[in-house]
Amino acid sequence: MKVLTDLVGDITQKNYTLTTILRTQQGYHEKRRWSVYDVIRDVPYQDFDERDRAALWHASRAELTTQPAGIRLAVQGVNLAQKLEEENPVGAMVLQAAAAWSARYWLEEEAHHEVAYGILLEMAGLSAIEHDELVDHRGFFPDDNYARVCMLQACVEIEACATYGEMARTSHNPLVKQIFHRIMRDESQHRQYFVSFARGLVDAGVYPIKDVLAMAYTWLRPDHGETHGSRREMQSERQGFVNWWEKVQTDEDSGVALADDQIRSKNLQRKKEKSVFYAILEATGIKVNSVKELERAYFKSLTDPNANRPRHSIYKGTREKVCVAQ
Repeated sequence: MKVLTDLVGDITQKNYTLTTILRTQQGYHEKRRWSVYDVIRDVPYQDFDERDRAALWHASRAELTTQPAGIRLAVQGVNLAQKLEEENPVGAMVLQAAAAWSARYWLEEEAHHEVAYGILLEMAGLSAIEHDELVDHRGFFPDDNYARVCMLQACVEIEACATYGEMARTSHNPLVKQIFHRIMRDESQHRQYFVSFARGLVDAGVYPIKDVLAMAYTWLRPDHGETHGSRREMQSERQGFVNWWEKVQTDEDSGVALADDQIRSKNLQRKKEKSVFYAILEATGIKVNSVKELERAYFKSLTDPNANRPRHSIYKGTREKVCVAQ
């Protein structure tokens, strides 16, 4: 069991039905599920140091924002699929698969993360997240097209995966290491799902490649990209929702400040950028090796119609890879 990374190919060449796709999702979910309470009960731990506490303070809040994101993807995916059913049945099937996964598995797995980090937060001697702050993190993000949202979520998962992986590697507390490692693995497969959905929407001709490139560039653009988060000189006004990456505490007086090597070191940033570049390749067939190349590919996709042709043209029966970064 694994993530289906070529949904359009599976549908058009292997004759996968929506039922086949959903059962594959369920099988993979069951295979890799783990229990928050079993891990906390069975893994010994020692004192939580300042780095542990800072990481748990941030991670516990970051996970709160996934519930509204999952609900939105589930509802919007079904609504859009119903509109496309007659004119683009393959695209509609991709959307149904994305909506089902978001509602069934992403929400459930992210609930594990939220609970795990929340319990450890209190075990570390920090206060539980209060009601008003929890509710603030449940706000719905503004609407966007589905491919852009999938690429956004892939970038968010990459950000979390790199950060959680670093915590798993460097913490001296066995329980903290175990929880961060398990959640890192979850976030890695979430990233794979979101990339596969973005690819499916491009391959089925629901959205052009430029939408995927636009979100990747929005995430990585120099100095102003979302990956720079709280370090950006100018922050946008947000109403009704929270971007956790903009709320990172770096003031040492806060008592929960993350060190640079935990969130925004040069090494971590390189890992994040390389992961986004690979996600772009998987979703669009376009290979970029730097933010500058991504910028060039994105701007070219705005004016070059060939750059936005589906990689797999299911209507003409052709198979073509498009590269506009060169």
